[in-house]
Amino acid sequence: MMDEAVTAEQVARWGLCATCTHRVLVTSDRGSTFVQCALAKTDPRFRKYPPLPVYACEGYKINPCKP
Repeated sequence: MMDEAVTAEQVARWGLCATCTHRVLVTSDRGSTFVQCALAKTDPRFRKYPPLPVYACEGYKINPCKP
């Protein structure tokens, strides 16, 4: 789901994570979707599952595939 366009609702709910290149979407067995930060794997400053919406982030990098 990394290259799919995000909706206005996702931007409102996720903040910067909606268009960040480091975003990973994780879907549970029950069908819930969670936003995971890939930077958390290598940098302890970042939370694996940040509280949403995110309005400021040092690791934010816009993904040109996510409008």
